[in-house]
Amino acid sequence: MKNILLTVTGLLSLAGSPTRIHAQAGDLVLTLPVSGRVMEGDRKMEGCKVIIFKGNEILGEQVTDRGGRFGMELGLQEEFAIEFRKEGFLPKRVLVDTRGNLPKDLADIAPIDMSMTMLPASKYEGADTDELDFPFAIIRYDRGAKAFVQDHEYTADMMRTNGALLLMSGRAGKR
Repeated sequence: MKNILLTVTGLLSLAGSPTRIHAQAGDLVLTLPVSGRVMEGDRKMEGCKVIIFKGNEILGEQVTDRGGRFGMELGLQEEFAIEFRKEGFLPKRVLVDTRGNLPKDLADIAPIDMSMTMLPASKYEGADTDELDFPFAIIRYDRGAKAFVQDHEYTADMMRTNGALLLMSGRAGKR
């Protein structure tokens, strides 16, 4: 399958190369490259839809290739949600907040490389999965690390929630 991504005013484009600085109306615009792979366990997931939101507006979408890969570039000083969807799996979201207090002399941004594991919906039968509607991860700029990093505490909380829902589903199946 081919990777497809809609380009919106220079904020999103296909990734696969290092950080790009785009000329736009005489100004240099730095972007945050995001790429990764979608998996189901050890299996690369082809055909997973990757949707990029800004607020409630869809900015673009693509479908993972045979290797489960996706890629994009996000504009700075915005907040984006990246949603992963595939039939038979629970949707997963990642919040990427590029609005942080970025250094004024920022000249290069380290790319984000994600690995997303999808959750088979069949494992959650009998459990209320509304709690999983929240993002599984939040990524923000960390001045100490001089990079965009994942909030590990938030992700750990979401993983605990996921584990609790799997337990509920297992108990519901025994009734």
